[in-house]
Order: sequence, then structure tokens, then C-alpha cells
Amino acid sequence: MTKRGLPTVEPGQLTLGRKTIMDGGLAAKYGSKYVKLAAFAIDLDRVRELADEAEDSIFPFGFEVFLIELQLLSQLDLEDEDDLTLLEEACVSVFERLRDDEEPPLGAALLFAVYDAVRNEELPERFAALFEGWKEPPKDLEKSIDELFQDPEIEATDLAMACLEVPLSPPLSPPTRAALELMVEGTEEAQ
Repeated sequence: MTKRGLPTVEPGQLTLGRKTIMDGGLAAKYGSKYVKLAAFAIDLDRVRELADEAEDSIFPFGFEVFLIELQLLSQLDLEDEDDLTLLEEACVSVFERLRDDEEPPLGAALLFAVYDAVRNEELPERFAALFEGWKEPPKDLEKSIDELFQDPEIEATDLAMACLEVPLSPPLSPPTRAALELMVEGTEEAQ
């Protein structure tokens, strides 16, 4: 009987082409809850980048922030101190990865989703301290997200369906695909 090893991936073989917000230390500390949230933010930023390249994009400004905000509010228990700490540490990690001379890492839209959740009093006030260094609030983004929140279930369904149809390479991560499918199914079942 011959021994067969598991297939391995060589460094650089699978890459998204630039840095992401995925933090190995936080993944080890918080496990799948953190990984799923970070992967969702990364994938939605990838969809946004592809949509930005299209001349006839159907995606409104800030759609990725809107969907990330909905996902974090549904995925995390906002009454659980461990989940709140996870989110705080994830934000700090993203801020630490931002460099003035580089593009933001994929998934950095998570910060704007947290900012908006604080602005709408969905997250505790202590999260506001994370954004005290911002020179001014992102007014255009706030306006666009406020419009999406006029009818969040319908907007989430339409946007999630559109995200699922974007031909990403590599494709959406399985947890992101599952979360987007739930957004679609949840609204369809409610109708």
C-alpha cells in the first residue's frame, strides 16, 4: 500500500492579488466566527471592485458596506461581550493594516459598516472611539446607506442575488456564498 499525502498549496499559488484584513492571530483566537466575518467583508470588497470596473454597474454606492453591516448585525450577538470584543479587535486590526501609501486591504469596508452601525445606535457607544481620528464623516456614504435602509429586506435580497452572480476568480468563499444565499432565502420566505 502506498502512502498518499494530502495535496498542498504552494505559497502564492492561491492569492487575491493584494493584502486583506484577515488576521491570523484573530482567526486563531476567535475561530470561525471571525473568519466568516472577515471573509464576508473581503469578498464583498472584491465584488465592489469588479462592479466599479463595469460601465453599467447595477450596484449602488456603498452596497458592500450595507451588506457587511447587515451580516455583522445578524452574525454577532450584540449582547455578548466576547462578540463585541471580537468586533473591536477586528476593527483595530484593520486600522493597523491601513497605510497612506497603499490601497486599503480587501475587507476594509468592515470599518465603514461598524461606523454606520454605531451611527445608527446598533452598536454600543464605546465603538465610536474607534473613529475619533477620522477628519470628517463619510457623508456621501451615509446618505447612500440611509437610502438602502429605507427598505433593507428588499435591498438586501436584490444586492445579495446580484453579488452571487458576479463572476469572481477565485469564487466567493463558501461562508460568504452561504450568507448571501440566506439573505436571498430569508426575504423570499417572508414574502
